[in-house]
Amino acid sequence: MELIKLNNVSKAYGEKDNKFYALKDINVTINSGELIAIIGPSGSGKSTLLNIIGTLDTYTNGEYILKKENIGGLNDRKLAKYRNSTFGFVVQHFALINEYSVYKNIEVPLKYANISKKTRKERINYVLRTLELEDKSSKFPTQLSGGQCQRVAIARALVNNPDIILADEPTGALDSKTGSVVMDTFRNMNKEGKTVIIITHDERIAKQCNRVIKIIDGQLVG
Repeated sequence: MELIKLNNVSKAYGEKDNKFYALKDINVTINSGELIAIIGPSGSGKSTLLNIIGTLDTYTNGEYILKKENIGGLNDRKLAKYRNSTFGFVVQHFALINEYSVYKNIEVPLKYANISKKTRKERINYVLRTLELEDKSSKFPTQLSGGQCQRVAIARALVNNPDIILADEPTGALDSKTGSVVMDTFRNMNKEGKTVIIITHDERIAKQCNRVIKIIDGQLVG
């Protein structure tokens, strides 16, 4: 099933002679249940594309259809609702709150969604079990390894049961062994029906995905 469709999407900065395109005429369709890697050199537009897909950034021209709805026609409140219910975000340096326990870090998106305390507890305990983090629930990020922190970040991304996981260099701050464990987690999530889109510089990670999208100088190649 078609989940995401970008038609001639561009992202430009500046005006007239000083205009710079971070993305230019991007056409891509992503179906439900795909595991996709977005690759390309630094500054090629990978993160800009991911942020547009996740509605964290706007586009200058083109059309973005998400779940058959034109995103360009939504106001900020509706976009925020989409972000919290449709997407789970995982970033390279975890973005955990050091003053919060593992449990409280995972709870953050549920509070934004106004989920009841009872349901929050059920969902958090489920993702803790799924990612083998039950014994870390009361620990703080500073007490965990890099791989454990990344699993907490993935748990936080999963707790609202989003359709789409967006991961920006999720293994970039990890050693290769720990990165393999994290990638196994993404593959398992994909097998359970999640659509997973990963930005990576690592060819080994890209080869584990079902499809690779390559960007150079803001344009798709290949």
